Amino acid sequence: MDSILDKLFYFFNAFWGYFRNVLDILIVAFIFYWIYSFLANTRAIQLLKGFFVILIIGILSRLLMLDTVNWLITNLATSIVITVVVLFQPELRRLITQFGQRNWFSGAMSGEETLQLDELVNAIFNMSEERIGSLVVIERNTGLKSYVESGVVVNSLVSEEMIRTIFFPNTPLHDGAIIIQGGRIAAAACYLPLSDSKQLKKNHGARHRAALGIAEETDALVIVTSEETGAISVMANGRLHSRIKTVDLKNMILFFMNPKTAYEEKYSVK
Repeated sequence: MDSILDKLFYFFNAFWGYFRNVLDILIVAFIFYWIYSFLANTRAIQLLKGFFVILIIGILSRLLMLDTVNWLITNLATSIVITVVVLFQPELRRLITQFGQRNWFSGAMSGEETLQLDELVNAIFNMSEERIGSLVVIERNTGLKSYVESGVVVNSLVSEEMIRTIFFPNTPLHDGAIIIQGGRIAAAACYLPLSDSKQLKKNHGARHRAALGIAEETDALVIVTSEETGAISVMANGRLHSRIKTVDLKNMILFFMNPKTAYEEKYSVK
């Protein structure tokens, strides 16, 4: 009996040892993939490439017993870490913030929220056709209170007339963003952080930079219309989706706010 238990215990330990190693590798691979995905369109990606080059040189210097090179890299390691923290503080802050703000277990929009989606979409369509610049931010999991406080409190239902009135050229509130919280327009003329992402082109102005900036800092869904071209852009999860067709806008909003609802809307699942 003891020998059987010993064998079972031995096989369990062997199995757990292999499984633990695989799990360890998968977790590390996921972390590196997530970090790379986040940094892929920022200036920090060049730093990441440089870090790997230095790491490879360090490994080769040890294997080839290049004592001077190894000494240099070892002594510079601490300085490099401090330099990274100082120069890339915004990127590191966004990385940690996005990890903490991500909802790993539930959808982004609860069924109790009543965003008037048709009113919003109609407003975006009409402003696009009339080439009126607009910037609409929809709160998801991350609270946007600090950004709401930077603007003018509105606390209004979402309606096409209200949105178009706010962004009508030369009105007091047209310059800035409106923020939608819980299905209501919480504030207008809000200030947002500007992005320096390489996703942005030379023809993208301050409105697009602000839109992508808030999409990088938070998990908000952002919609922009260009006053130069009338083009519609959507920013979410730090990504820029440009030249959105009017027929696709509603489904994109549904998908980013609640993928399950978008699926049911598209395929008429009851």
